[in-house]
Amino acid sequence: MRTYMVIPTYWTGPKGEWEEGDAVFDHPTLLNEEGTLARILESLHVIEDKHFTLIIIGVTTNNKYENQMIKRLQSIIKKSNVDVDTILFTRKNLIQLKKTLYKNIEMDDILDLNNYANIRNMCLFLPYVLDAEVAILIDDDEIFEDPQFVSKTKEFIGRRFYGNTIDGVAGYYLNEDNEYYDKVNIEPWMTYWDRFGEKREAFDKIIGSEPRLKKTPFAFGGAMVIHRNLMRIVPFDPKTTRGEDTDYVINARIFGFNFYLDNQLGIKHLPPPKKHPIWKRFREDIYRFLYDKSKFDTQRPEINLREIKPEDFDPYPGEFMKPDLGDKIFKTNIILALNYLADNDIEACKETIKNIYLARYEAIPHYNTFDEYLAFQKKWRKLFEYTKSLDTKLKDIIMKCRIVEHDKYKEAKNRKFNKISISKDMVLEDIELFKPLTNKELRRLLEISNITHLKKNEYLFQAGDINSNIYIILNGRLQILKNHLNARDNLIVTELTAGNYLNETSIFFDQPHSVSVIAASDTELLEIPKDKILTIIKENCELSSKLLWNISKELSGSLIKTTKKYSDSIEQDSDVSDIF
Repeated sequence: MRTYMVIPTYWTGPKGEWEEGDAVFDHPTLLNEEGTLARILESLHVIEDKHFTLIIIGVTTNNKYENQMIKRLQSIIKKSNVDVDTILFTRKNLIQLKKTLYKNIEMDDILDLNNYANIRNMCLFLPYVLDAEVAILIDDDEIFEDPQFVSKTKEFIGRRFYGNTIDGVAGYYLNEDNEYYDKVNIEPWMTYWDRFGEKREAFDKIIGSEPRLKKTPFAFGGAMVIHRNLMRIVPFDPKTTRGEDTDYVINARIFGFNFYLDNQLGIKHLPPPKKHPIWKRFREDIYRFLYDKSKFDTQRPEINLREIKPEDFDPYPGEFMKPDLGDKIFKTNIILALNYLADNDIEACKETIKNIYLARYEAIPHYNTFDEYLAFQKKWRKLFEYTKSLDTKLKDIIMKCRIVEHDKYKEAKNRKFNKISISKDMVLEDIELFKPLTNKELRRLLEISNITHLKKNEYLFQAGDINSNIYIILNGRLQILKNHLNARDNLIVTELTAGNYLNETSIFFDQPHSVSVIAASDTELLEIPKDKILTIIKENCELSSKLLWNISKELSGSLIKTTKKYSDSIEQDSDVSDIF
């Protein structure tokens, strides 16, 4: 499964200075500090399944820091000795992409790196262009502790569950105590704003109980697994100020996609301490929830779209999408303001009272958020359709950003033809069995393949053995042997050389072989295991139909040839060179 892991990382000036017009992020790393990126890169070493490409998206609060940030990131990546393919993508690379994309199309507002939602969209766009089947979204303030984390992300995505497709999988955060709850102290001002209480109830219901997979009303932006079909149709809403992850689950539901939470997909979340005062963080919540609520309030019937109701997302965030949201905001601000007043913090009290005004007159969008999002989604789909005509150019721009190379396979240097090499002189798509497959499908086969070496006179299998894997000869020679009229000597039926393949029809059945296969010289083989082929057949109907059709043709041709030989001379041994 062609997989990309994407980690955005946020940086600011060495003194943390802020200027009017700078992008606002929760806790950007100062350029003269260590930050959290090195920590998560180091933790990648515990991951057992390294069959993915890592994309790091570097973002600064101000463009003037970008060159410093790039040098800093290059140094961090080099020191961490990341043992997977790694791409470093920044605003400079985005400018190059835009020059290619927008040359003949007006869409300059689609791709950007100026807020969380736009950055999340880049986390979808880049993998999609690179033919990803799956994108794993991770944050830089996390660490991996589960060696099976990547394997788990690919275990269910794209499959069906109780008749529904699994289009997105949500993991969850673990705090330093290995609990999935938010570490907060419940205070009096939260009496009417029981966000953490509602989250606790939701977490216990979705994360803390069986079965392992459950439809979820929420997600965590640093633990999201998104299938290619979902990337193409549903973007993050660029007008969300916070909570873009849970908003994405809402948007996915509108378009008929399903998000499930896997209660075994946990990741340690260790964010820096919050620096903003409570009144400011609450103000961000006000804008966030009023914006999301407006989608429920302004939606209208639309062909092929689902109607969403707050109750569909209970207890969280549904409880904050209902008509009493304004009343909750008012009461909570009054209590919080009185708390500040009791502590003689007059300025904080004033800002808290201002929250009431903002909630009534500014935080509620003065436009139809449902229609605005649909308009953006149409542009998103149009953009993705347009990328097809620029496939190679866009790939080249992104792949030039690769700073660590650890691919299991190497693409041929001649990108004009975009062929995939499996050995020095062999291209996978030139092998007859695989000619109908696309590059993405060929890469999928390579990901599940192994290299097998045989010494001269070593058997691949012998008559009577059961071996149902497919083999492609990369170099060397194999001989097909059959016991001749019960004599001790074996008859050499045929000889296979580089580029030949064998055993492809055996995936239909597990039966003992009637012939033996021996190495006539030192031989190197590409082995595609049967169990993994069958997994692909279940996952990808289009790929499986092409593959099974070609294998069926091979089997039919072999049977016709064998029958003809028998009819020509029934006294001669039949040629079973193509039947194993």
